Amino acid sequence: MSVPTFDIFRGSLDIGALWIESVDGLTSAVKLMKKRAKSRPGPYFVFDFLAYKVLASTDTSPHPKRKPPTRKKPW
Repeated sequence: MSVPTFDIFRGSLDIGALWIESVDGLTSAVKLMKKRAKSRPGPYFVFDFLAYKVLASTDTSPHPKRKPPTRKKPW
């Protein structure tokens, strides 16, 4: 029995995802995706072309802190 191959992408599924590499086995693909996401933060996902769906994803993008809203003085 052969081990299925999965593809790792960086970016969004909807907008121009960048293919990183193909990996044998889902566990190996998820581990490598997380390793890549640590070294280069951003959104990543593991895609299965046979099932045509995303099987795992992570987003390590730094999210900017929001400033609290400022109140205008009444005068």
